[in-house]
Amino acid sequence: MAKYISIFFLGIGSSIILFFIFASLFADSSPGEFAAMTFGCINLILCSFLIALLYYVIDLIKKLK
Repeated sequence: MAKYISIFFLGIGSSIILFFIFASLFADSSPGEFAAMTFGCINLILCSFLIALLYYVIDLIKKLK
């Protein structure tokens, strides 16, 4: 299980770093941009969770065969 937790946090860490690097290129403090960054962070967390879950399901299927 530690393998999947590390995959999850690695995905979140790398995505957030890239997200803020690209967000700094478009530095405009409008409310619309703040909302877009909020939804972007939520999407990054959910996608990282789904990727870790897919790794778990793939390994589970391999063990069942």
